[in-house]
Amino acid sequence: MNALLSNARVALQLSTREGFEVKVSEAIHAGIPVIASRSGGIPLQVEHGKSGFCTAPRDNEAVANHLYELYTDVELHRRMSEYGKKHVSDEVSTVGNAASWLYLAVMYGARGVKLQPKGAWLNDMMREETGETYLPEETRLPRRDLDLQ
Repeated sequence: MNALLSNARVALQLSTREGFEVKVSEAIHAGIPVIASRSGGIPLQVEHGKSGFCTAPRDNEAVANHLYELYTDVELHRRMSEYGKKHVSDEVSTVGNAASWLYLAVMYGARGVKLQPKGAWLNDMMREETGETYLPEETRLPRRDLDLQ
């Protein structure tokens, strides 16, 4: 993935049904603006107009227009690239994902606790358990209900 991203100017994620794509967060973290379909968990990752663009699924004209913008407007590309590098949540990094899996392993495997998140995020539960509070300047994924169609 790093080899591809190191030579990319823009990343596309045009799935019509998607969950949460780690490769989208990796692209943003690498400073590569993303053009993606507004589906699944993608709107949690791509901040429209800031780290990339979210389009309606199958809206090829919008994708083409955004590609043109990012290839011709050097300042727009620079702004999105810089924003993305500084606004990717550690929750979606390899370390963040590993920490959540380890939390599950410890709570269920070692302690025998059956977790009932009731809508809570594993990352939040882990941080609460360890007393590691979020810092005000930390980037976090939005904690709100999204239309994830």
